[in-house]
Amino acid sequence: MSDLLTLKFMSSGMFGTDGVRGTPGHYPLDGRTVVRLAAAICRTLGKHDATVLIVRDTRESGPWIEEQLAVGIKSQNGRLVSAGILPTPAASLLVSTKKFNAALVISASHNAYPDNGIKLLTSDGEKASPTLEKKIEKLVADESWIVDKPTLSSLNEQNLLEVYADHAASVMASTKVPQIRVVVDCANGSNSLVAPTVLKRLGFEVITINDKPDGRNINNGCGSTHPAGLQEAVINHGGQIGLAFDGDGDRVILVDHLGNLVDGDAMLMICAKSLMTHGRLIGDAVVATVMSNLGLEVSLRDAGISMYRCPVGDREVRQAMVEHGVVLGGEQSGHLIISEFLPTGDGLVTALSVIKAMIESGRELADLRGELKVYPQVLVNVPVSSKPSLDSQPEITSAIS
Repeated sequence: MSDLLTLKFMSSGMFGTDGVRGTPGHYPLDGRTVVRLAAAICRTLGKHDATVLIVRDTRESGPWIEEQLAVGIKSQNGRLVSAGILPTPAASLLVSTKKFNAALVISASHNAYPDNGIKLLTSDGEKASPTLEKKIEKLVADESWIVDKPTLSSLNEQNLLEVYADHAASVMASTKVPQIRVVVDCANGSNSLVAPTVLKRLGFEVITINDKPDGRNINNGCGSTHPAGLQEAVINHGGQIGLAFDGDGDRVILVDHLGNLVDGDAMLMICAKSLMTHGRLIGDAVVATVMSNLGLEVSLRDAGISMYRCPVGDREVRQAMVEHGVVLGGEQSGHLIISEFLPTGDGLVTALSVIKAMIESGRELADLRGELKVYPQVLVNVPVSSKPSLDSQPEITSAIS
């Protein structure tokens, strides 16, 4: 390994907050490193004949990365099953129900098309722990470990879309769906096919935008990070609700019939109250991050629901949910985890859960969202040399009080 690559390993490691990210063809997504990464995953899992599921979003670099991963998996006598273009939550479901040893998701989430990435999910559908990621990084960086590059004949492709579609649709089980017009912004990403399919199957009137991916238009001025187009479309089409997914489908931002945005804080409140009404909000508590608005905490408290805060990141949210024994958590960005369905975020399941709350309450989304009083909020990042608990800093706790 060159001194430059060694320096990169030492300074930051391969894995970031959500898997490996980069520019295809360049470290850490150059061909050699991706092959070694896949081989290291098989070896670190203790499976030299592992069966690994791969799904990807719509970026043009996805098939090439998939081929490199396949080479690495085959080098360890493993078997790759390619499910093609599916959202991240589909991988979480499939890896646990289809008895795969692991799943790899090729996506850079809400980033623009030149970027791509690789997420690792373990056999229980959870994202890989930092400890596991460090073991994999160490093995990839070990130059004494030689990975042979076998010749691939073809990829083992399976159409598993219906398995995930059935799972997502189960959110509406026993719920009578009235005539509701739904406008869906697919972000030209991995939900471009499956989300409209599920919504139409359930009986919604569906209008789709940004559902024609060409390999380069994913997240391009659309989706959850650019919802202005959806807001306009909801008004123009007389929609009762709009859904804006991100590129890999693990988050969603909603739009009410008036064209107003409904973020993750509001969805978390709506879902929490709905679950509590049905006696399914274990512990009468939820998890949110330090970025969630104070208004969420107040609105939940008024409803008799406690809120635990955690650092930003869906993995942090999931860990806090497990620690506190709660079944619902989320981020302001629209990334919600509803653990009765999956241990990871699922934009489609989240959207359907909110729609279900609308139907059962007989109220518009704007009305439900109106129960959240949003307080003035400014988010500022401050560089620090260490991050001690705020409880240990009297000056800060005094200021907060």
